[in-house]
Amino acid sequence: MILNLIYTIGKYLGLFGLAYFIYVLYCVLVVPYLFWRKYRKYPNVKTQENFAPVIGDIVNEVTLVKQGKVHYEYRKDLGKELEKYDIRAKLDWWNPCFMILSNRALEEVIQLQKSCVDKQYVSYGLSAMIPHGFGIQKTNTKTIQRRKNVTTWLGLNGASKFIPHMVECCESILDNMEEEGTIDLMHEMNSLTFNVFVKIMLGDDINKLESTLYPYTNPDGKVENITLKEMLIRLTNAYVQHYINPLTFLMPFLNEYHLVNPYKRDYKNNQLFKKYIKEVVESSDNKDSIGKKFLNNEDCTPEQRLDDMIAIMVAGTETTSHSLVSCLYYLDKHPDIKEKLKKELEKEGFTKGEGFLASIGVDSIQNCTYLNCVIKETLRCDTVIQDSFDYECSKDTTICGVPIPKGSHFRVDLVSSHYDDKKWLQPKEFIPERFDFESEFYKKSKELGLTGGVYSRRSFGHGNRACPGQSFALLEMKIAIAYFTLHLEYNFSEEDLSKDGIGFALMSQFNPKVACKRK
Repeated sequence: MILNLIYTIGKYLGLFGLAYFIYVLYCVLVVPYLFWRKYRKYPNVKTQENFAPVIGDIVNEVTLVKQGKVHYEYRKDLGKELEKYDIRAKLDWWNPCFMILSNRALEEVIQLQKSCVDKQYVSYGLSAMIPHGFGIQKTNTKTIQRRKNVTTWLGLNGASKFIPHMVECCESILDNMEEEGTIDLMHEMNSLTFNVFVKIMLGDDINKLESTLYPYTNPDGKVENITLKEMLIRLTNAYVQHYINPLTFLMPFLNEYHLVNPYKRDYKNNQLFKKYIKEVVESSDNKDSIGKKFLNNEDCTPEQRLDDMIAIMVAGTETTSHSLVSCLYYLDKHPDIKEKLKKELEKEGFTKGEGFLASIGVDSIQNCTYLNCVIKETLRCDTVIQDSFDYECSKDTTICGVPIPKGSHFRVDLVSSHYDDKKWLQPKEFIPERFDFESEFYKKSKELGLTGGVYSRRSFGHGNRACPGQSFALLEMKIAIAYFTLHLEYNFSEEDLSKDGIGFALMSQFNPKVACKRK
């Protein structure tokens, strides 16, 4: 009887295994092939020349990394093809996905947001880190109001009162960099942006985060006591790695139910981080802090309040820190641009030392035309995130004449349009003057019709799901770059300065060590 039971169980397990194997083959080979065959016939849709299941863009990215280039370098070459292609039909491993390439396609997508296009929740990556955040939930009256709250609290008018905090954090980071001599620039900029944001979230209670250590489980299973700042940095990097883990797509239930590592470990760390950050904000003595406003927001559930706050922390620290590194790199690579920027700052009354804070304000920083151009050109040349979050269609539709079935998901390519040589003059060159209306370069670009339209600049997104913290991020970058331009002497390695294909966006393998000292 026992043998019969074992035989029966084995038989059904075998049948289940066979069925699952057939299902995987169908998902991995049949569905991608039918998708590729269908869309390769559309002249304005870019597909792979030959069907290549599973590998998708991975082969391009791995090849570039082996060549010593950043993994998204191939996106820049796509800019040359945007006049021909509106959409790219690609595979995320084996999942069909549409990439929005041309400005025309992007404009149509923005119009479709009013009817049948909305955010698609995916249960992996950064979406899994903040599943209740307004940035990845579908549009409704409550998510719209939550976005408006962020714009109000962190918009230019609201953020201007935090300028002294930003300057104070720059001074603190400069002291630390001067002590170290040769620094991990990415880590220092992460520290800067985290400190700025936490200062805004907690006010003077920031010391609680700087002095208290919390347990965090590392990939090797060992528990380490670290600050919440370090925990946020590690968590963000851990969840970003989910995008390139094949188990995420091959066996999604392992991730969705946190059954195995790294998903199980990351979920545990994430829940503890949320618990700790909530406790710190709730215990804050600053009743008017932005953190209190998030946690007291009655327009949403407790989970949504917490995820909204953490989403802004991730967006306001990780992305800005990477862009600051890119900007400092370009300024070091182009000393003439750095000198021109320094002269503008001095002309506008910015001074070194204690007088810097007295000389800076929203109006004075906004009057720095060239500083604004340098920031814009940095965001164009090294876009910190290569794709938007996922969108999906709630019904059959068309984009640029291409049929998009109900349930399809797509993202906006945020890099290729920045290198479209039919929209930009010399797109692969770092030339801030392209944004200066008074410069000869801009006038020449305008004559040639190569000034780049609104949809050619995609760093902060477009439409009703554009980044609500854009004004805050730009203000923070301007103040930090102005401060470091006047106060810091730094040098990237000659290898980095001469290297082709270098970049510092999220998931970049480049982590520059920079020699620095106070001016």
